[in-house]
Amino acid sequence: MTGTSEEVVSIEQVSAELQQVKEEFDARMDQVTTVADAEAIRREYLGKKGPINKAMGCMRLLSNEDKPKLGAIVNEIKEAFETRVTETMKRLEVAMIEEKMKAEYIDVTLPGISRYPDIGRRHPLSMTMEKAIDIFTSLGYDTVTSVEDSPEIETDYNCFEALNCPKDHPARDMQDTFYLTEDMEKLLRTHTSSVQIRQLKKRKPPLRIVAPGRVYRKDDIDATHSLMFHQVEILALEKRGELNLGHLKGTVEHFLKQMLGPDIQVRFRGSYFPFTEPSMEVDVFFRGKWMEVLGCGMVDPNVLEMAGIDPNEYSGFAAGFGVERFCMVIHGVKDLREFTKNDKRFLEQFPHFYDDGLSNFLSGKPQPETKPDPRGEKAPSRIVRSLAELEALNKQESEQSTTASEKQEQAPSAEIDVSKFDIRVGVITKAWEHEEAEKLFCEEIDIGEPEGPRKIASGLRAHYSVDDLVGQRVLVLSNLKERKLVGFPSHGMVLCASAGDQVKFVEPPEGAEIGERVTVEGFDGEPATENQIIKKKMLDVIFPDLKTDSSGVATYKGVPLSTSAGVCKAALPDADVA
Repeated sequence: MTGTSEEVVSIEQVSAELQQVKEEFDARMDQVTTVADAEAIRREYLGKKGPINKAMGCMRLLSNEDKPKLGAIVNEIKEAFETRVTETMKRLEVAMIEEKMKAEYIDVTLPGISRYPDIGRRHPLSMTMEKAIDIFTSLGYDTVTSVEDSPEIETDYNCFEALNCPKDHPARDMQDTFYLTEDMEKLLRTHTSSVQIRQLKKRKPPLRIVAPGRVYRKDDIDATHSLMFHQVEILALEKRGELNLGHLKGTVEHFLKQMLGPDIQVRFRGSYFPFTEPSMEVDVFFRGKWMEVLGCGMVDPNVLEMAGIDPNEYSGFAAGFGVERFCMVIHGVKDLREFTKNDKRFLEQFPHFYDDGLSNFLSGKPQPETKPDPRGEKAPSRIVRSLAELEALNKQESEQSTTASEKQEQAPSAEIDVSKFDIRVGVITKAWEHEEAEKLFCEEIDIGEPEGPRKIASGLRAHYSVDDLVGQRVLVLSNLKERKLVGFPSHGMVLCASAGDQVKFVEPPEGAEIGERVTVEGFDGEPATENQIIKKKMLDVIFPDLKTDSSGVATYKGVPLSTSAGVCKAALPDADVA
């Protein structure tokens, strides 16, 4: 580079030499094929001993007027060099990656090769759900599974209100719901019944649908409960008179015999669901005892009206069941959590519905033993593999148990009676109209608790005024979980007698102390916890037997509800109490 002596040099001379350096640099960069070569050229030209730094050494040989010009030229060339090197290195890195990908290409659509060829197995829940769907599709039902028609994020309207559960309906106390918005309008669906509403709005009857899917409820995770589980729902709708309760029972029995075997015993029990009337729960006698497996009923006319269908022109039935429940019943699984552990040693034990495995299982033929795990790990306890094996186990267990305990196991529902309700004498100390729900009163009720009155919402505005409520003595079902009814925290239920359009308070006798527990002779158990009330569906079991007699006395299975001062009454005889 010019400028080794102390004589003054011109800016033109230095600029020309720098231009020559740039041309050499560009020529060499054009030949670069590796990232390492590009980095070496960068160090050669831009390093301390490179031509750019040498050019800056000529600064002292220039006139004061030319020094700024040289600085600008050097900076421009230096920036151009840096940019060229960076771009070249990026291009070479991309090319190197692409070349490596071509060399290491794998066709992921090809079948894999496993160390353990028999490691794969269909999940029992998938097999159970598919079997159920196939049974109903063979009867002419359409499967509804699309995100549009069966979304897991639902509206409050489709999940509750359109299914005959308005915001102030007491049946909402039965649900623990995952709400997604502050206004409680969006939620994770608690049942697949919401698919019925979407289909009734979208399609004109007649129709038959089967809707499988995931549902969600707030619950404590244990052997029989989970935050997420699967349901299958069916709906059939025809011209009024073409479908009746007999068709529903026939459909359910056909389904159960296809699922559990032709000799399965089935029984129907009256029950309550907000969206069907009449409603039934269905039990099967399987594995030596009666077990509840599904709920069903004729579609309530109110549900049809909410969907824009004339109930005088169309009628139908609906049924639904939990897939996990069926799978546990069929295979004798004791703990629901096993289904989500992904332990292949557990999963590989289940016969497939479409091979000889299940038919052998139901007929009592022995199943092949589970293969030992090649990893040498201890497998979990093996499930019962055949009915013959099950019968032997049942016989052994029965010989070791007393007759009383056996009867208790055969009829577990006998443990649930009115003694599980904690009904207290109370008095309404304050009442006002709910600002957002036209049917609701908000009340403060003293039931003798040290923390003060309970806040409870009641759907009584069509039957009483605020003035009627204040000072009214009532019975309060107190061991219910607190629920928000249209934003109001309601903790309990006021018991009333209802018949048709008439509703009357069930009142304690004069002299009954505030906070006193109401009892029923012959039913002396301890109250259930708030969680047990929900988990065991005690409201469904107990309320159908709460009624008033011909004199208005509130009774449970004909036995009066009593306090130390006498029996409780309502000014409405022969009515339901809830």
